Amino acid sequence: MLIKKKLMRNLMEKQISTGAKALVLGTIAGFALATFYFLRKRNGAQGPAGNPQHPGIKDLNMERYVFDIAAGERSVTTIVEQTGDCYSVQLDGKYIGTMWQDEEKDKQWQTGDQELEPYLSEIALHLSEAFSRKGFASLLMGTYPEIVSTVWKTTETLEVNVKTDTDMEVFTTFLKDEILNLVTFEEHLDLMVKKENDPYFVIVGIN
Repeated sequence: MLIKKKLMRNLMEKQISTGAKALVLGTIAGFALATFYFLRKRNGAQGPAGNPQHPGIKDLNMERYVFDIAAGERSVTTIVEQTGDCYSVQLDGKYIGTMWQDEEKDKQWQTGDQELEPYLSEIALHLSEAFSRKGFASLLMGTYPEIVSTVWKTTETLEVNVKTDTDMEVFTTFLKDEILNLVTFEEHLDLMVKKENDPYFVIVGIN
């Protein structure tokens, strides 16, 4: 009888151990699958390396900025992307030209495109602030295609809204790991990362 009880206990312990291992392996596999899906979506959203006619994100090391500027009585979404020594510019998805900094004129911004000329000074101002805390939103928007909008809540708090189908756990994990590679300012900044129209958010602190 005693031997039978020991055998039953050993069998139960093995079953519990096997179940625990399966749970751990299942969790790891699930996270790995979510990470793979996240990276696949990011690569798909970014597209191939850009050219002046069809700009696109190449990788996290390519400079790309997204911000709004005034165009008459309305604002338009502006995308500025590095293409070699120049930067291609889109307004509301339309390519309007390239701009560059002239080394012989104290790095003043220049363009040879008439359609871009009226917006050159305002775009240049945004670019000059891109690596500061004030202009950091444009750099975030340009780097992460998951981000659809940003809203300043205070001078130290930036709300970051991502697409509704974004995996928040995976995205915020990557953001926390990568964000310091983008930061050059020393001031403190809190990112309130959340899905559109969703009250749940995750704080990502900088500095």
